[in-house]
Amino acid sequence: MTVAARAFLSLIMLAGFYVLALAQLAAGLALAIWVASATTGLVGTKVGVAVFAATVWAVGRGTWKALRADGAGPQGIPLTPHNAPGLWQTVHELAAAVGTRAPDEIHLVPEVNAAVSEWARLMGLIGGRRHLYVGMPLLQTLTVAQLRFVLAHELGHYSGRHTRFAGISYRGRVALARTIGHLGASNVAGWVFRAYGALFLLVHNAVSRRQELEADLAAVRVAGRLQAASALREVEVLDQLFGFYLGTVVRPGLDAGYLPDDVFAGFPQLLRARAEEVSALRAQIVTSARPHDRWDTHPPLQARVEAIMAAPESSFAVADGPAAGLVADLAAAGRALQAVALQSAMVLPWDEFRAVVQTSDLQEQCDTMLRAFSRAVGRPVPDVGAVLDLIAAGRLDDLAGPLFPTATRREARTRFAAPLETLLRLAAVRSGVARWQVSWTASGYLVDLSGARLDLSQPAGLACDPATVALARQQLHARGVDVTTARHVRQRVGTEHAGILAGITTAIVDGARADLLILSHGLLVMPGMPRYKTGMARYRMRRWLADGNPRELAATPGSRFIPFEEIATAVRTTRLRFRWQLTLHDGTLVEVRNGSQSEEHADAESVFTKAMHDATT
Repeated sequence: MTVAARAFLSLIMLAGFYVLALAQLAAGLALAIWVASATTGLVGTKVGVAVFAATVWAVGRGTWKALRADGAGPQGIPLTPHNAPGLWQTVHELAAAVGTRAPDEIHLVPEVNAAVSEWARLMGLIGGRRHLYVGMPLLQTLTVAQLRFVLAHELGHYSGRHTRFAGISYRGRVALARTIGHLGASNVAGWVFRAYGALFLLVHNAVSRRQELEADLAAVRVAGRLQAASALREVEVLDQLFGFYLGTVVRPGLDAGYLPDDVFAGFPQLLRARAEEVSALRAQIVTSARPHDRWDTHPPLQARVEAIMAAPESSFAVADGPAAGLVADLAAAGRALQAVALQSAMVLPWDEFRAVVQTSDLQEQCDTMLRAFSRAVGRPVPDVGAVLDLIAAGRLDDLAGPLFPTATRREARTRFAAPLETLLRLAAVRSGVARWQVSWTASGYLVDLSGARLDLSQPAGLACDPATVALARQQLHARGVDVTTARHVRQRVGTEHAGILAGITTAIVDGARADLLILSHGLLVMPGMPRYKTGMARYRMRRWLADGNPRELAATPGSRFIPFEEIATAVRTTRLRFRWQLTLHDGTLVEVRNGSQSEEHADAESVFTKAMHDATT
């Protein structure tokens, strides 16, 4: 079957989705009429209303939302012929070579990706402005020849008329997803729709895989086989490395309220510093073969490479070099992209940023431990000096117990030296006798004023024995470490830098209707809405998950924030439904369960279960 025939079949199946809805409506109305004749008119009316809600209302609602979807591309900045002359010249040359019209706009985006879109009138049947999106990491790291393949592949979708029904296809998928989501797991009509939706996706994804292979072959004609194959592999490598970079280098600082002055400039530095690891990852991707998955929208990498190497060689002569040269000032473009794509935060030079992030991590660990110590001894423990006082007074077991709940007392005393050394490191930084030595190849470490690596294991070990706490203090004082400088900054975990992971609308918390948000730092219980406003509650939850600010939400009257660290135990009281009993460290009991109108968002039950496990183990 040709790609065009498969695409036509997927459109027919999309139309069949709505035929199925009408068939269910007809069957439901027939059932309602039969029930009305066999019982009372009121019962028949109730059945008819239920069927209407399960079919026409759900499908119509999903379709209306799909028609209103604007299909906006990734957030980025425009690249004009003035600030990216080489890129525009290359794109026009590639468009002519693959036989299609060049895009009207090119946007720089913060992703390891390139994409095309043509969102037009009449659900995409009438052509409109074309947009090409190019990822900043691609321009930073690929060669011109490799980037030519990536761009020609995207333009090849145009020449292959793959975008002709893109608008209908996109909105069809949106309608299917939203309709099935609106029906809910307990709706019997939803079972049929979900099965049909799965069949539709199988056909649609098969079409997508064939289109990707066609676009690859169109791109090979202008980029060459070897460059095309290397580009495919390199993009997969970059995708993994950029995710690692954002997660381990940038994200911790952003969570603490800081950003480097040039976020994207750090990525090439990371690649250069970890060249051996990058080479090993490339080799792994070349030798590994991911199995075919019928749910994938793209063929496996190895299958694409094999098809490329079997294609005729390109006759185009390409002057190769770094793709960064296609933009007049890529560094300036990266800083402009950072201003629009990343949330506002305090901006610092790279060295300061990494040092502040490391210190912030130490401070958070210190705050967490001091709060645990305060709960254990029943009074405030404001700083590390107070910790040493408690050890000298014979309270070591009370301090070590919360940190090592499954260890014996003897084991806990021995293991307590490690967290105590962490507290002493913060005291050394706050006392000004230690500074961070940062590197792209390893985690940062502390050095003393002479530049030697800071080692506080000996005083930490001495401090774990009441008989030698005084000696530990003397050693620390001799090195200029004031233990009282490592103090409790945040008396309670807040929502300042928390992220929203998932949510449940119309949950029941301590017997009252509430919307439950699962944050990265704890649970946020929001006042619930009346029964007749469940649709509004659902819309509000989706808005919160998309761009909600936990700090602002926590300020809502009637809201309640429960940090994970305040949860002592979490027990699921029944396996038949979502029902949990949480016990806080102060003895307060919190019951969380689903109600008859509850609805999960972003796999909330799994996220909640994992959060409770992590919080109590």
